[in-house]
Amino acid sequence: MKNIISNKESIIKTWKFSLLDMACGDMIIKAVWIFSTKLDTALMEEKLPLLLEKYPFLAGRMKSAESISCNNEGFPFEVVERQDIGIKNVLKSQHVYDDFSLKLNIKDFKTGKCAPMTVCVTSLNDGTVLSVQMAHICMDGRSFYKMMNEWGVLCRGENVDIQQSVQLEFPKVDFMTKPQAAAILEKKKWTKLGFKDLVKMLIYSASKDSKVSCTPLLIDGDKVKRMKAVASQKTGSEISANSILSAVIVKMVMKLNGLNGKRDYSLLTVADIRGRYKNINADYIGNASNNIVTHSLKDDCDVFELARQIQENIGRYAENKDGAMDEYVDLCMNSLKHKLPYVAFDLPGMNAKRPTTIYVNDQHKLPVYDLDFGTGRPVISIPNDLPDMVKIWPANDGKGSVMLFFRGYLARNIIRNGGVDEMFAEMMGL
Repeated sequence: MKNIISNKESIIKTWKFSLLDMACGDMIIKAVWIFSTKLDTALMEEKLPLLLEKYPFLAGRMKSAESISCNNEGFPFEVVERQDIGIKNVLKSQHVYDDFSLKLNIKDFKTGKCAPMTVCVTSLNDGTVLSVQMAHICMDGRSFYKMMNEWGVLCRGENVDIQQSVQLEFPKVDFMTKPQAAAILEKKKWTKLGFKDLVKMLIYSASKDSKVSCTPLLIDGDKVKRMKAVASQKTGSEISANSILSAVIVKMVMKLNGLNGKRDYSLLTVADIRGRYKNINADYIGNASNNIVTHSLKDDCDVFELARQIQENIGRYAENKDGAMDEYVDLCMNSLKHKLPYVAFDLPGMNAKRPTTIYVNDQHKLPVYDLDFGTGRPVISIPNDLPDMVKIWPANDGKGSVMLFFRGYLARNIIRNGGVDEMFAEMMGL
């Protein structure tokens, strides 16, 4: 195992975390790529010090709850030989994130004992597995996959803008006093979490149900295009792939629950706020994602009407109409700053046995298959292991196909009702 350090002393001495970074807590981004080729590990190792000139915190150590010291202590890079197995064996692994990785100990990272990232390359008899683990407090998905792809660009002998003289910090927030913030959140009817809610969620997060997953659903790219076209024609509005897929998911949950109009539903959509919130820079490194909430979705609406409502609401925030995104993120930041027990959605309803708040993390536009170290792109990119209720992930067929991954009570309910294919059969025939 090698310890990778930068060849140059970083101009940036301290890498600061924003409140959105710190909200990621102990989460780890676990990413796995499978290549049908042999990777040049010597070349990969050679280019990593150059990458550290742009991302000096990767070789640093956490010295406070709010920052990393860019002291260039290094991060581990391990190469493993497993000529006794092939790609098929990897795909059969029930613990692929751990079996082919160098485990990141998040407690050691938070106490300054180790780096925020580990890299492990496993050479197989018919290919290579690349496993990277990253402390989520440092990056969101967009930052992470961009950084990985830049590593590949360097290995291909191409240029990457690695100049990093200062850290692009999160936009400044005008914080209110704690009583002022609490009064506004109360007025806007944000959900106030009580002690019983917190205990219930802790019990759920520690239970087997929270970790249940079911067979992912593959949706052909041509089917996605047809769904978008039909939804746009039915509603008279331009409907995105995210909105129609989210609408189908919400409608499926409604049918699974069988509450028959007794409860309204909400949708949480993970949104990149770069270029939206206070013109945050498109090249911002760190966590720049937030949830857009679509409230009051009713189970007597058809899929197309749900898609229209979702599209309209997401568009309002994405386009920052009337400063909607600015106001919303400011309120989130104030709630985090003052540690107020308010959230913009029904969090207990998301962790219920019959969930009425559906959390969808759409990652199908992430460039997860662009990673190329000079020997070709991966054949498979396994989704990160973050505990999303629903994850929309790109399939590697060049057609825009996607895979839907389910977790927790929702996955359990799908399994109990015959599996995901059975549940989606009717609604996918749009």
